[in-house]
Amino acid sequence: MFVYDKEKLPIPVLKGKEHFIKLYDAAWETAFRNVEIVDKEGWKPQLTCMPGAGIIWQWDSCFMTFITNYANGTLNAFNNLDNLYRLRRKSDGFMAMAYEMESECEAYPGRINPPLMAWAEWNHFCVTGDDSRFAEVLPALEGCYDFIENNRRRICGLYWFEDSGSSGMDNSPRSGYDARHEDGSDVCFIDLACQQALSAQCMAKICGRLGMEDKKAFYDGEHKRICELINRYHWSERSGWYFDFFARSNPDEKVKYINSKTAAAFWALTCGCAQGERKQRMLEHMFNKDEFYTLIPFPTLAKDDPNYDQGGGYWLGGVWPPTNYAAIRGLKDNGYPELAREAAIRYLEGMCKVAEDPAYGSIWEAYAPEAYRPATAESGVIVRANFVGWGGLAPITMLIENILGLTFRAEENTVHFNLFPETIGGLKNMQFCGGKVSVLCTDYYPAMGRSTVEVEAEKPFRLIVKTNYLWEPVFIDVEPGKHSYKI
Repeated sequence: MFVYDKEKLPIPVLKGKEHFIKLYDAAWETAFRNVEIVDKEGWKPQLTCMPGAGIIWQWDSCFMTFITNYANGTLNAFNNLDNLYRLRRKSDGFMAMAYEMESECEAYPGRINPPLMAWAEWNHFCVTGDDSRFAEVLPALEGCYDFIENNRRRICGLYWFEDSGSSGMDNSPRSGYDARHEDGSDVCFIDLACQQALSAQCMAKICGRLGMEDKKAFYDGEHKRICELINRYHWSERSGWYFDFFARSNPDEKVKYINSKTAAAFWALTCGCAQGERKQRMLEHMFNKDEFYTLIPFPTLAKDDPNYDQGGGYWLGGVWPPTNYAAIRGLKDNGYPELAREAAIRYLEGMCKVAEDPAYGSIWEAYAPEAYRPATAESGVIVRANFVGWGGLAPITMLIENILGLTFRAEENTVHFNLFPETIGGLKNMQFCGGKVSVLCTDYYPAMGRSTVEVEAEKPFRLIVKTNYLWEPVFIDVEPGKHSYKI
């Protein structure tokens, strides 16, 4: 049984943003309350957003691991993935978008979900240094990848979900929810293509870690192949955005875009296919206040779309944790840590205002893009409260990675600390590569060109510090003990 003990978790410090720390604590408390014990042989205790629903969801489960990577082993969302790996169909690799826990049958037969397991597994290693799962889970990752390659591609080589619900973006104006015949309504989905590319990229890294050089080369090639297809078919030069499009028969016929800018395109940043001018043009849309940069960013449907709902309307403009994490992670990984931080602060400030409002006082499933309130579902009712699970992505994961500016890279035994102006703080008591690490900026004076970083470590690691007043990062080889460094 997982027991909430605040003292065993990493401790964030952020001067002037104590309300962020309060929501961080609330997110962990909610997460531990939302652990389900399934009284069935073979089931591991699992984290859920919806206790009592009786269903385990695939992409929700993947995103929960990005939170529990920072739990210092006290909470483990990889139990969810292990449950899913057990339930998947071994004959062809198929993993359903959701399973009923009592019957262990598919909750929505035949439907897949965003395939993010390889990304989750690789990221877990990067943050914690634990690669012990790789050899055991690689066959499941390859099976899921192969199923999509063999069963969810059009003639043009790109990919389809059964309907918008299968993509996870239930009522988004993409293919219909539910789509007739559950065949994706002739649509090629930009997010599935990017997620498959991201899976290939992460599987290449996992295979490299396991010393499987031939497989590493294969998946590196797959990543390149899929990215080239994405940029050939999904990119609209005229609009400067990645769209879903219609395609079933002739792969060389003129692409017919579905002219809605949705959060599905954010995955083009996450998987690395958006480069150069394409990346710049995406940012112009994302940070346009008349499109995606709303009071609480980023809505899942652009504000200038006729279907946009300023109350959220579920996926008709609601601000959701998974797509926001994909966007903000993509910004950071593509060399825009300042923009990632700006967006994360704006998002988390909105969440805090809603949590502090006596009328709401919780962490919600999704948020309204233009008011400090929970989003509405399409029916107009308010979405679910206490939604952690993946509702902890901003208060926990984005706080550490984007706002505090810390990146853990176990494959290099490095901790990257991006110092931002006005930030006094850091993270204490973090388990990394078999030992505890604390990294704090205790003063930061960019005008004077100096700062102080306090470090405590149980094992050696390399600290890489970036500031806005130095052209090059500072590399520090940290030995066990307590240290103070003038940067």
